[in-house]
Amino acid sequence: MARPSNNFDSTSLTISVTPQIKVYLEDLTTKGTFGCSAQEAVRFILSKAIDDMLNTGALERRKFKIEGGKVSVADD
Repeated sequence: MARPSNNFDSTSLTISVTPQIKVYLEDLTTKGTFGCSAQEAVRFILSKAIDDMLNTGALERRKFKIEGGKVSVADD
């Protein structure tokens, strides 16, 4: 199943991984719950890791606002 489109612009981020990590990411895509590419698997894993850190308090939850399709940190 394709992921839903964003209601706002996405930002590209380039990372480098070892060939071994790329193979593991590709392995995850064969399970069907991590997308259909290594890039989608990374997006899923990163989102889950950040959610976990927010839930444990390792990261402080921020408030965001969306204006004109742009996301920014909301002023408190």
